[in-house]
Amino acid sequence: MRKACRALGAELEALYLVMGQYDFVALVEAPDDITAAKASLAWGSQGNVSSETLRAFTEDEFRSIVAALP
Repeated sequence: MRKACRALGAELEALYLVMGQYDFVALVEAPDDITAAKASLAWGSQGNVSSETLRAFTEDEFRSIVAALP
């Protein structure tokens, strides 16, 4: 998975095995949303992986968003 991420221009930061609805959670850093989408589609196309993508904002990004609200 780490090599696959790098080949697509992303970086696997952490991989956690979890209990519950999902088997694992991968923390992947991508330079942009397009790269993240490519990685997600590439894994999903293998047929044995389903994913849920969450866009995370840094605290500074969040403050900027909130500051721009009317």
